[in-house]
Amino acid sequence: MRRPIGRLAWIPIVVLALGWTSAATAGTSRVIIATPMPSRIDMSGMKKILVTSMLVDKEVAGVDLNKELVKLLRRELRKKTNLNILDVDPPALPEQPLKDLLANSGFWRRLADTFGADLIISGKASYEAADRSGFVTMDEISPVTGQRVRRTRFVEREGFTLGLNLFFLEGATGRLLYEDQFTGDNTVNGHGTDRLTAIYSLFEQFEEDLLSIVVPKPRTAQRFIFNE
Repeated sequence: MRRPIGRLAWIPIVVLALGWTSAATAGTSRVIIATPMPSRIDMSGMKKILVTSMLVDKEVAGVDLNKELVKLLRRELRKKTNLNILDVDPPALPEQPLKDLLANSGFWRRLADTFGADLIISGKASYEAADRSGFVTMDEISPVTGQRVRRTRFVEREGFTLGLNLFFLEGATGRLLYEDQFTGDNTVNGHGTDRLTAIYSLFEQFEEDLLSIVVPKPRTAQRFIFNE
């Protein structure tokens, strides 16, 4: 249980700070340690995970965004966790406004009962590709003088943005346990980038944060060892 930092709690912090200051004169060694961070959801008793259909803001030509994201989430969860990721066809979601859908505990509970899921992951996704061509300033080496010169050139570029709002629902009750939003953005030179490849690349930008919702992740921290 967290306790407010009052007067009594403030004193040890000052003592530690003073101790570090005096000891620092004798010399210190800096070390990097990994500290375990608990998952953001209490996963006690939750082993079977159902990743079901996603709501999609706008269809993408040549890409089934819902299907690809479900497949991608299942693959990464199966590969990087010890959870049992259920391999079933993603059931369709009721045609309801998002707020009503998340409050529809009966639907989520029946879905969990049907597939034996302890936890259901669903979401809402958006994916956009845009022309980001324009003039950019870059440094170049002159072939004549060998000196670095700054020039402005027109560069053809494409931009891609993936937005993913994920919902984690408890199978036993159908209630919403947790939700989080992720965004990936990338700009590449040229045109004609494969849309599916771009989606996978954008997903990698927030993959570790996403996984930390259901599995503990180590966090690196800096510590000092006082030398005698």
